[in-house]
Order: sequence, then structure tokens, then C-alpha cells
Amino acid sequence: MGNVYLCLILRISNLFHTNPRQISIFAVQKNAIMKYQIGDKILLLSSKEEGTVVDLVNDNMVMIEVKGTSFPVYLDQIDFPYFHRFSQQKLVKDKPRLIPGDEIKVDRSKYEVFKTDKGMFLSVLPVYQMEGLDETVKLMKFHLFNDTPHAMRFYFQIWLNNQMDLEIKNEILPYNHFYLADLIFESLNDNPRFEFTFFLKEPEPKLATSVQKTWKIKPKQMFVQLEQLRTKAEATITYPLFDKFPERAPEPPAAAEQSKKKAPVTTLGSGNFASLLSKIQLQPETSLTPKQEVDLHIEALEKNWKGLSNIAILAIQLNAFQRYMELAISHHQHSLIVIHGVGKGKLRDEIHQVLKQTPEVANFVNQYHARYGYGATEITFK
Repeated sequence: MGNVYLCLILRISNLFHTNPRQISIFAVQKNAIMKYQIGDKILLLSSKEEGTVVDLVNDNMVMIEVKGTSFPVYLDQIDFPYFHRFSQQKLVKDKPRLIPGDEIKVDRSKYEVFKTDKGMFLSVLPVYQMEGLDETVKLMKFHLFNDTPHAMRFYFQIWLNNQMDLEIKNEILPYNHFYLADLIFESLNDNPRFEFTFFLKEPEPKLATSVQKTWKIKPKQMFVQLEQLRTKAEATITYPLFDKFPERAPEPPAAAEQSKKKAPVTTLGSGNFASLLSKIQLQPETSLTPKQEVDLHIEALEKNWKGLSNIAILAIQLNAFQRYMELAISHHQHSLIVIHGVGKGKLRDEIHQVLKQTPEVANFVNQYHARYGYGATEITFK
């Protein structure tokens, strides 16, 4: 067979007056290119990815398509995938390795998770910005963290230069966090003061009616703590407001008789703050019902919104969002649509930041909608 092939090459070379060696090389190359045809399945040797031959470029190259992308490769960079498929498959699967003790089934339903009762905390999250080569604090985000088994209603105020800048009335669930407000870093020069009043959502006879706490920011102390925070590479500063909800103080017999004649709200606080607390107690708590769609435009949340500062409006909107989101989670809703509008995107960004930190959220999307445009975010819960 080899002699016949050699004679054929010599006759072709004499016919076309060419070198027999060139004819032989050409025949070998043509034999090589015929190894693959359009539509053949191939294996890319470098990445072990499978593709398809879509075109024959020349004697040394073919065009292949891998995962929707077409590109040329040399013949020595590909091979047929069948041997690779066969070698990757194990005819006999390995038995799972048993760890000593795994054969003993444990009834985990007998064990209960005991939650702590450490108290109420205020956390500060500094937000940094770059000014040239220096990293400075732009603002501070404040959150409440309720590490107690009690659901509480609370009344919150921010005072700057002895003038009330923001007030919030809301509730916080057990072992949960609640966003309060942002404070611009330059506001530390305005003698900021936070006023808290906490009420048990379900009053208990042995516990006090309310707890009042005042937290003042000391600029020098805050600078030192922020520097320590950066040195330790930590995210937040945490301040305890109270350890446990205090017990009810026993009343003297004479005082108990007088309290029957007087309204109980007069025993809380003093001065203007006492009248404010009495208004809070006299107002019936409106129970929220779950919604599939929540409108966070300020005119839909607050009637007397004109004259409020931007930070106060943002706090009201985020508080409403948090309440309806927690309500949706507690009622096992599948989804929730939050209408935040377009604007500059501040409210949208804050909502998305909260959603990223909420473990019950499966995913959320802010895309064009025929009804809301780009002014709404659809949330899907786990």
C-alpha cells in the first residue's frame, strides 16, 4: 500500500512539475483538516469546555462556538470530547465517608434556642467619603437594636441647639433592629441630643409603664471612638440605652389612693414633655394591615409634611417602609411593591441598603414598570 501511495505522488509531481515532498505534506495536511467537519462536537483542551465546529478556516484552524461565542482555534488545541466524557464518569460511586458519631440520630427537636435579654442599644454606622487622599466621615447612620423578648413602642426626638429637628413614633420588635435617622457629621457642633421614651406593647403588671433615656453626643469622645473604630477595622459603635426593662416601683398606699382620682398620665415626665407623653398614651394605636403595595410619598404618609426638613421626611418614609416590610414578613407574604418615586434616588438607595441586610429577602428589583416607571422596587421574600 505504501509503494502504491509513493508511486501516485511521483506521477502527480511529474505531471505538475512539483516537488514530491510538497505533494506529500499537502496530502497529510488535507488528511488532518478532514478530521473535523462542520457540526462536529469538540473539546477545548485548555478549559475542558465543549463546543461545536461552525466553519473550516484553513488547513490548521477551525472556527468553533462555545457557550454562544465563536472564535478560531488551532487543530492541536481541540479534540473530540468522547474520551473525556467517558473518563470523567465513575462507574461505581464512592460511598459517603462516615464520621464517628454520625450513625447516631439526634432528636434536635428536644433542644430549644434560648434568646438573650441584654437590653436596648443604639448603634452608630459612620459613612466615609474621600477628600483628596484623606478619608473623612460624611454622616452617621443611627439604628436601634432591641435585644430583649419584649415588643416596644417608642417615641424618639433629635434636638440640635435645643431645637427639635426630628421626631418619630413607631415600634420595634423583639431581637430586631430599626433605622432611626442620618446625622451629618458637621451636626456634632450643634450639641445634638437624642431623647427616647419606650413603652411595652403588651404591658406587664410587674414592669414599669415607660422608660426614658437621653443620649448626648460628645464630639471629642466621638472623634476618639471613630479613630479606634478605624484602627480595629470594625463597622459600628454601640451604646447601651438600658440593660433590662425596669420593674414597676411599688407605690405607697396614700399615693395609690391619689392615683385613682388623678389621670395616670400626669405621673409621667415633667413640664412640656409630660404633656407630650400624655398625648401619646391617649391616642389609640392604629393597627397596620399587610399591603401588597406601599406608597412612600410623604404626602401619602403625613398630612402636615410641609415645612419638614429633608432628613425628617426621609426618616418618616424609611420608618413606614420598615414597618410594612416587617408586617409582610410576619404574615408570610410572597412579595411587596414599594413605591419610592424617582427623584435623586436617596430614598431608593436607603431602601436597597436595608433590603441587602434583611435575611428574609430573597431578591429585589428596580426596573421599568408600566404603572410606576422606575419609581418602585419589587421585593420577593423567602
